[in-house]
Amino acid sequence: METVLLRDLAIVMGIAAAATFLCHWFRQPVVIGYLLAGLIIGPYTPPFSLVKDIHSIHTMAELGLVFLMFALGLEFSLPKLRRVGYAATLAASFEVLGMLGIGYLLGRLFGWSQGNSLFLGAILSMSSTTIIVKVFMDMKLIKEDFAQVVFGILILEDIVAVLILSVLSGLGDGGDAKVELLVRSMFKISFFIILFLVFGLLIVPRILKWVARFQVREMMGIVALALCLGGALLAATFGFSVALGAFLIGAVIAASKEIVQITDWMHPVRDMFSAIFFVSAGMLIEPQILWEYKWPILIISIATLVGKIITDSAGAFLAGLNLKTSFKIGVSLGQIGEFSFVIASLGASLKLTSDFFFPLAVAVSSLTTLCTPYLIRNADGIVDIFMKATPDPVLKALNNYQAWLLKPSGPGGKLSATRVFSRYLVRMLVYVAVLIGVLMLTQGIARIIPYALPSADPRPFQFIILAVCAFVSLPLFMATAKYGNHVLLLLVTMSPTMLRIMNVRYFYNVTLTSLFCMLGTIYLLSVYSFLHSWMYSWSLVSMVILCGLLARRRISSGTEALEKLLDEVLGLATSEPTRQAILTVEKTSFLHGISEPIALSEDAPSIQKSLRSLRLREQTGVSVVAIYRDGEHIPNPSPDTSLLPNDILLIVGNEDERRKAQEILLGTGRDVE
Repeated sequence: METVLLRDLAIVMGIAAAATFLCHWFRQPVVIGYLLAGLIIGPYTPPFSLVKDIHSIHTMAELGLVFLMFALGLEFSLPKLRRVGYAATLAASFEVLGMLGIGYLLGRLFGWSQGNSLFLGAILSMSSTTIIVKVFMDMKLIKEDFAQVVFGILILEDIVAVLILSVLSGLGDGGDAKVELLVRSMFKISFFIILFLVFGLLIVPRILKWVARFQVREMMGIVALALCLGGALLAATFGFSVALGAFLIGAVIAASKEIVQITDWMHPVRDMFSAIFFVSAGMLIEPQILWEYKWPILIISIATLVGKIITDSAGAFLAGLNLKTSFKIGVSLGQIGEFSFVIASLGASLKLTSDFFFPLAVAVSSLTTLCTPYLIRNADGIVDIFMKATPDPVLKALNNYQAWLLKPSGPGGKLSATRVFSRYLVRMLVYVAVLIGVLMLTQGIARIIPYALPSADPRPFQFIILAVCAFVSLPLFMATAKYGNHVLLLLVTMSPTMLRIMNVRYFYNVTLTSLFCMLGTIYLLSVYSFLHSWMYSWSLVSMVILCGLLARRRISSGTEALEKLLDEVLGLATSEPTRQAILTVEKTSFLHGISEPIALSEDAPSIQKSLRSLRLREQTGVSVVAIYRDGEHIPNPSPDTSLLPNDILLIVGNEDERRKAQEILLGTGRDVE
């Protein structure tokens, strides 16, 4: 390693350590300290820059972004999002859309370019997970009901932020966005996310399960690190941001049983590179620009606080929460933070924003962040003042709305139908995405033929490749048509009149055949656009149809196998047994350091044995305080409880006792040390 880079790293980490100490001392967010540290050692602070090799520091900062997004993905949980449900979704929608509009309008009013205005809306629509969690922990508000809704909103914002990063990355030079490009980017991102999650949830948990058999912590950490960088590289290869790939692979790993040890292993790596990232971001700040744009900074900060409080509070109230809770949610989210820095730095690196933009974003974040603790602390008093100043008719109307919204709506038939419809729609979209992905991969392989066989006519070989792919994909075609038919049938039968006059069986058969023919026609046109020969195209489709008719049973078996695989994927995406075990440890402070969740694999020697027969307490001294089974929490299980595959046991004991219990439960006593 060069001496210059070593010296620069020592300066960056030393100043970051000092910033961390001072921020903890003065009870301020660490992110602000890192940014100020970057300002101090950066090239714009006189008398000279303390860091010489700025390019290498920025390169390491990009790694910091990857690990930061990966760690965020590890914390992502779809079941957690479902629990806060409607309130978080509505509030997040109001906030993101409202602040995108407010930011864009403010930028245009200041006379900024369309690119600057669009990026301003993007950074204002994001709140700071790091800052909010820190404030909630300091004020001991983590367990409050409104805090759970806030965390749900933050999860949704994280997803939207990743999408925004990828969309903005594709806007090109100049900063002028086109609606067509935005829509196309959204479709590409959605397609990539579905395929990434489906194949990731099928492959990654199996890899981690195999690695876990060796019981070597270092091996698991290195594999997780390789998956993190591989996911980021895969996203970059297909033209998306590395942030998207890192976040998605983290979300996939979060569904595995090895999430606990991977998270523990990644924390120091994440903290180190995240510090470099934020210090590097602070090095981009020019104090002269901050003074020059002091009035826009002040106006944007006020608009951010007021706009976020109004949009989040309105969304939460419209979802059925009371005024005080809604206002607490609004003031908690009244700042911008780390994702805003990431978006602003993206604009700077792609030359989509002006030089003043990033320092302005940092200044707005600093002002709004400093206000957050005081607003949360005085939220009740502010709401009381607001309610006293509000006319009685308005308060009565607000209370009547809440009472009407919370009133029971009778039988749950519509809700049940909506759930069934959403399940069918999700499965149909997954099958469509996988089908398109398989066909694109096949055509990509077929395009290699002319280069592999330059002297021969490539079309016969391409014909064979496409025919084999089409035949193998017949179960996918069938599953797509089946679930598309289910969706259509549910939509039509929502009308009682249509349900009375139509023949459901006849409608089902006709639409299923029509959908299958439509998919076949689309495939025929895609083959023709590739081979440029109707003879080859019709021959291929006819041959596939004939083979399909002769092998109907095998296709049906293939469809059933696909259903089982999709059930596994959706089960991993929506179950949360490991998360519940971690949550129990986090909420119960006296269990810290003496408890450990243990996941039982299908081949564990303790499977189908009762706790009594295992004699864990007699042999090791540990106690089993809970079992998590298919999302169900079983506290203080009885001695006659039998253990099943995929159970997660929460055991309590000292380190040596827990190690002995793990050997009995998992049969690891003879494994590698």
